[in-house]
Amino acid sequence: MAHRALCLAPCAVRPEQQRTGAGSAAVRAALSAAQRLGEHHVVVLGHPAYYPRFGFTRASDSGIRLTIDVPDEALMALTLDAGHPLPSGTVRYAAPFGI
Repeated sequence: MAHRALCLAPCAVRPEQQRTGAGSAAVRAALSAAQRLGEHHVVVLGHPAYYPRFGFTRASDSGIRLTIDVPDEALMALTLDAGHPLPSGTVRYAAPFGI
């Protein structure tokens, strides 16, 4: 069974603007907008020390994987709605991601 999920691209902030909260604000705004739009799940392929602060957990813990090899700790997932737990399966990114 297919489940829809948003893919959050890694957030980048210019070095001189880092540690100002700009990246966190951008991620929180994206997640808030997704929740308002009724989305249930988000995955990110990003830095494992950064995204857990927003509630992301290691995707493999929920049986989620990619079609390419990536470090296990770099693929993370988040449910935006407790009524919709993370489904297991293989993420198929949209074509623009090139994966």
